[in-house]
Amino acid sequence: MVERGSIVTAMAVVVCGALASVAAAQPAPAPAKPGAASKLVAVGANQVMKLTAETGFVDDVVAFNNQRLAYIVADTSTRAELHVVQFGCASCIEQKHEIIVDLSPVTLRPLAVRLIGQRAFVIGATADGNQVAALVELSKKTATSVYKLGPAAHITLVNYNGTQRVAVHKTSATKTGVKHDVEVVALETGKRVAAAKAFELDKDFHKKLDFRVNHWSEGWTRVSGLKGGEWNKKDNQRAPDTEATYDLISGKYVENKPITDVVGQRKRYLTLADAGGELEFVRMAWDNSAVHVWSRGTSRAIELDQSIQDYDPKSLQGVVAADGSAWITLKVDPVNAGAVGRKKADPEYLDIFRVNAGETKATRKARIPAKDLRFKFGTVDDYVWLLERSSGFDRGGRNITIYQIQ
Repeated sequence: MVERGSIVTAMAVVVCGALASVAAAQPAPAPAKPGAASKLVAVGANQVMKLTAETGFVDDVVAFNNQRLAYIVADTSTRAELHVVQFGCASCIEQKHEIIVDLSPVTLRPLAVRLIGQRAFVIGATADGNQVAALVELSKKTATSVYKLGPAAHITLVNYNGTQRVAVHKTSATKTGVKHDVEVVALETGKRVAAAKAFELDKDFHKKLDFRVNHWSEGWTRVSGLKGGEWNKKDNQRAPDTEATYDLISGKYVENKPITDVVGQRKRYLTLADAGGELEFVRMAWDNSAVHVWSRGTSRAIELDQSIQDYDPKSLQGVVAADGSAWITLKVDPVNAGAVGRKKADPEYLDIFRVNAGETKATRKARIPAKDLRFKFGTVDDYVWLLERSSGFDRGGRNITIYQIQ
């Protein structure tokens, strides 16, 4: 680790648990009965690390690799620093063994970070809403780029042919619509690995392919929608439209199947069109009766081992892995229907659930006290992190806490 220089921001780190082993996963024991007069404490989770920014705020970006934790300290307009510290090291910051890199030459609004040896790949937003990226040296106090990408509409880390790559998606206006250009580059060098032919749409329609776009995925290298049915000369009529996915890089359809449930397909496509290019995410059912985990563009209803009526549906957050397993969080609504019936408010906990790949039942693993607090939730390997939001702000927060789930 290199010593930090003049841009150091004082940080406080609290280490509250050994990392030598991970306890076997068990359902979190229930705390005192709702409304019980007792101090709220975390149940089923050990606090491992807490980071607090004395100036500015801790941003929403967190990464973990090879026992190193990366996070961002920023303000709204002049500063964005990448901090890298040994995970669980109580004295690293006090002894100035924390790496700090000024990212302002790259971006003032980091969106994602990936640690790669002694370098970090950083994706950030520009003032006009585009994205830029750079692979920067961790040995320099000010970001020194090995290569830069963008500006582009989207820059995304993707798994391309089994290897971590970067997809760069650019758009430009045409007389009748938008032209989309996509290329895939090597994460370590920035060199082009593959590129697509220009994909031109008139609004959302590709005339040559007879294809109407609904949503994008895989870093905007794939597009899904409705493909016009083929003309049957014998019957002198067109077959029904099909549901298809087109790969821009290969220039081929990778999926093309009949629509057997028109209503269900339409509802699913409405959700995917609103997912911002993602196929893995969590959503509440339209009537708040269940949590839905979406994986590879399809959903499954999840049954919690607690009453879903106890939670504020607007508090739902989750992280879905490529295999369909997921972490889910919901905050207890202190005046839920049950509490109202008992005439006593329930304690405000943030409950953390785990659902395994292919399963439909989620088990509560931990409860974190959350009275009057808003959190951003994420995961780092086998750990979870909570970013405590500052009042009135939807970016960053006062501190970030890492928990080991028991």
